[in-house]
Amino acid sequence: MKPVAALAFALLAGPAFLSAAAPGRPATPNIVFLLADDLGRGDLHCYGHPYARTPHIDSLARDGTRFLQYHATGATCCPARTGLMTSKFPATFPTYPANGGFADRVTITALLKKQGYATGHFGKWHIGPDQKPGTYGIDSIGGGEEESPGGKNKKPPDDRGRDAPIYDAAITFIEKNQRRPFYVNVWGHTPHHPINPADPWVQRWAELKVNDADFPAQMRTKFSEVRKGGGNVDDGMRRYLADLESLDASVGRLLERIDQLGLTENTIVVFNSDQGADMTKAGNGGLRFNQMGSNGAQRGGKHTHWEGGMNVPWIVRWPGHVPAGRTDEHSVISGVDWLPTLCGITGVKINASEFEGEDASAAWLGQAPHVRTKPLLWKTSAPGSDSFIREGPWKLRRPTRKSDGQLELYDLVADPTESKNVASQQPALVRELATKLAAWVATLPTTYIKTNDPDN
Repeated sequence: MKPVAALAFALLAGPAFLSAAAPGRPATPNIVFLLADDLGRGDLHCYGHPYARTPHIDSLARDGTRFLQYHATGATCCPARTGLMTSKFPATFPTYPANGGFADRVTITALLKKQGYATGHFGKWHIGPDQKPGTYGIDSIGGGEEESPGGKNKKPPDDRGRDAPIYDAAITFIEKNQRRPFYVNVWGHTPHHPINPADPWVQRWAELKVNDADFPAQMRTKFSEVRKGGGNVDDGMRRYLADLESLDASVGRLLERIDQLGLTENTIVVFNSDQGADMTKAGNGGLRFNQMGSNGAQRGGKHTHWEGGMNVPWIVRWPGHVPAGRTDEHSVISGVDWLPTLCGITGVKINASEFEGEDASAAWLGQAPHVRTKPLLWKTSAPGSDSFIREGPWKLRRPTRKSDGQLELYDLVADPTESKNVASQQPALVRELATKLAAWVATLPTTYIKTNDPDN
């Protein structure tokens, strides 16, 4: 039996247990994971957007910790979700998970279910063809692909916002399982294309006029492209922020219900985005006038492995455990850390060497910044694609084909916008990182089973 499969079998077949937590820390906190879709680092008020109204999401930052160096595991939806669920880099899967699922890889939901948790997933799926209770150890599943572009059996729009039914289902799940520990994914579609909020939400932004000077250079370029294409930047921004405000309202309803049920003190709530905002031209979509997401001053966005695509919001609230009102600028964390971090907090025993993430719970709890012992690695599920490595402050791009260009090296602490390629100044470091990256690429599949992925 393969090592990963053996680990999964042992964990799922062995006796359940609740291990002792550290003094003063409950072994079984509830876990609520709120995931936005294509929301950029600069889209939230608490991350610096000049106009956005996101008071409920901002309250999570006020009452918890906001991280500035969280990295997604993929540049599109499925790879990002894969890393979160399995603590495995997506390029290691021979069959693209949107097509074939996670195969024999153990998931965080399966681990927590064995630990005695009720498990739920509501909203966007995009992690395999099976979508029924029991998949990946998930007890309750609902509100999936029928809400998304390219999905089937689309439901009529909800005037409260397109993610409102997903949050309704999650609230019902929490109510049902309030007397036992629970884990729930609440994975919305906002603000993924298409942006088409109900008119009452748009009218709340009727007076908005965009001042280009309020935004960084990449956004000003986006505005210019939209205007050249015949679009209206003011109207596009109004609709985008209206869509985002409707998501924030749903987040508020869920947080209020958690509070009403008396669960706030023992519930970890995390807010995240799967990857960065779409910077005007996405895949096959072309110019999208309402896609006004911002990645702040960072380079690139969705579909790229630059910081605009990878470095997205990560907010953790757990009253009495996660420090309130804190900003963590130093911890380098990733979606692959979700599984081992939760295992560390809840007492689930795993073999850390079987996973590519690390337990970052000390950073969550404000005990110390997380300093990685394993590098972060990125590559798409295509043999000829570029590869990237992050180790310490350094990020290296390695073109797979020589014709694609030269090695690029960036110091993300000194140059978070990736504007200064310092490869020529650091030849020894470039050789070291390139060697590590090439060694990893050599372990990856040489071919991938992947069909068209229209909702990426």
